[in-house]
Amino acid sequence: MISKASVMYVRIAPRKVRYVIDLIRKKKVREAEGILSGSPRRAGEIISKLLAQAVDAAQKNSQVPAENLFISKVTADGGPSMRRFRAASMGRASLIKKRTSHIHLELDMTKAAQAAESAKPAKGAETKKAPAPAKAATGTKKAAAAKKPTKKLVGAK
Repeated sequence: MISKASVMYVRIAPRKVRYVIDLIRKKKVREAEGILSGSPRRAGEIISKLLAQAVDAAQKNSQVPAENLFISKVTADGGPSMRRFRAASMGRASLIKKRTSHIHLELDMTKAAQAAESAKPAKGAETKKAPAPAKAATGTKKAAAAKKPTKKLVGAK
């Protein structure tokens, strides 16, 4: 999973959302955007915004272009229902449930993009070069000290 986005408490029934998400599941991002832009259902606009949010997050956080992404998982779960009453016959009241949805969408890289990504070396891991052989120090203080013979102290044991 490269990126995920979710929207909660959307005032549309989950059953209506599922009609649209079944059309775009396991599709590439560009293909799904085309399907959603041509969808006559109200859920198409909601999911289109959610998809744009997930693509934007993938580009900013993982630096993955939209061409390499596909929709790996998308679900529409039921949220809380608002209960309203309508007048019925003989003085009764009938219950109306105004349903809400929680929509979750996950994007992942296509297999071709994953193979290309794994073939590249990592950014921080550069090939290490063999260290250059140490040059003989000439003209330095250490080299001069190494050339001087040490004097023996008289009377030292």
